Amino acid sequence: MQSIARNCAFTPNNPEKIKLSSMLKFLLNRGLMLTALAFVLLTPLGLYAQSKVVSGTVKSGPNEFVPGASVMEKGTSNGTVTDVDGKFSINVKENAVLVISFIGMAPKEIAVANQTTLDITLDADITQLSEVVVIGYGEVERKDLTTSVSSINSKQLKDIPINSAAQALSGRLAGVQVTTSEGSPNAQVQIRVRGGGSITQDNTPLYVVDGVQVENALSVLSPQDIESIDVLKDASATAIYGARGANGVVIIVTKGGRKMKPLVSYNGLVGFRQLANKLEVMNPYDFVMYQYERSRGNTAAENTFRDSYGNFSDLELYKGVPNVDWQEESFGRTAVMQTHNVSVAGGTTGTQYNVSVSSNKEEGIQIGSDFDRKLVNVRLDQKITGFLKA
Repeated sequence: MQSIARNCAFTPNNPEKIKLSSMLKFLLNRGLMLTALAFVLLTPLGLYAQSKVVSGTVKSGPNEFVPGASVMEKGTSNGTVTDVDGKFSINVKENAVLVISFIGMAPKEIAVANQTTLDITLDADITQLSEVVVIGYGEVERKDLTTSVSSINSKQLKDIPINSAAQALSGRLAGVQVTTSEGSPNAQVQIRVRGGGSITQDNTPLYVVDGVQVENALSVLSPQDIESIDVLKDASATAIYGARGANGVVIIVTKGGRKMKPLVSYNGLVGFRQLANKLEVMNPYDFVMYQYERSRGNTAAENTFRDSYGNFSDLELYKGVPNVDWQEESFGRTAVMQTHNVSVAGGTTGTQYNVSVSSNKEEGIQIGSDFDRKLVNVRLDQKITGFLKA
C-alpha cells in the first residue's frame, strides 16, 4: 500500500504524473458540460413535443368508405392514406389539425384536440365536376364527345315562356326539325332527327326519360321539371337501342333531389297571345261588286252571280248588310296563358327526392281551343347499398 501510494503521489518531482492528472480533469469537465447541454436540449422536447396516435375512418356516406384518401397533419409533411376500408392511423401532436382530402370531394379540416378516434364524412365537390352528356346508358364529358349530339339544359329552358317542353326545342337543337301540327295550345309537336326515312314505318324518335322508355314524353313533362335534353343523332350512339333508335334518341333527365334541407321553389309566368297579322277584308257591298265585275263577259259566271247575289238592281241592298270580320270572331281575342310550378327538393346521403306540381292553362287564340293541364312529377332516388340504387 505504501509503495502504491508513493507511485501515485503527485509531487513536483514527477512531471509526467502531473500532466496526466490535468488531462483527466479536463476530460471530466468536458464530459459534464456535454451531459448538461444534452439535458438542456432534450428537456423541452420531453415537455412540449408530446404526441399521440389518432385513428379513424373516412366515408362519403353511410357504409361507403373512401380508400386512398389523404390524411395530413396541417403545416407538416406528416401524413398517411386510408386503406381499402377507409381506415387510417397517424401519430400527431396534441394540438394538431388534420386535413382530409380526396379527388372529387371537398377537403375537410378536423382539429384533433383531445380526440383519439375520428369518424369523417366527405362531401362531393360540385365545383370540380365537368359538364357531361348522356350517351345511351352512360355519360361522357363534353370535351371528349365524338358523336353527333344536340343538347339543351334547364338554364336555357327556364327563360322560354311556354307551357310545352316540345315547343322549347324549336330552333334550339342543330339538325333537329321541330314542327307543330297546328296553332292550338295542345297541338302535337313532330320531332324529326334523322329525316323522313324509317325502317319501323314511323319517324318518331325514341324517348328515354331517366333511363325509362316513355311514349311521347315531351307531352307529359313540364318544362320546369326537365334538367337536360340530349338528342343522339349518330348511328353509333343510337345503335345500343336497336331498331327503336333508328329515328334518333331523345334522352331526357328530370330534376332530382340533393343532399340538403328541404327547399321549396316556385316558378311561374303569365302572358298573352294575339294574332300577329290580320288580313284586310272587304265589306259586303265591295265584295259583291267585285264578284259582279269579274263575272261580266262569261255567261256561266253571270248566271252563277245572279243565282247567288241577285240582279244588278239588287246590289244596293248590300250596303245595309252588317260587316262581320270572321277573323276577328274566330282569332281576335287576347288569349291569356299562365303557368305555375311548385317543387320541393331535398334529401340525405342515401335518399334524394324532388316533388313537383305544375298547372298549365292557356286560352287559345282560336275560340274553343283552350288548354288546361295539371302535372305531378315525383322523383325518388334511394341508395340501397354501395353499388345498388333504385
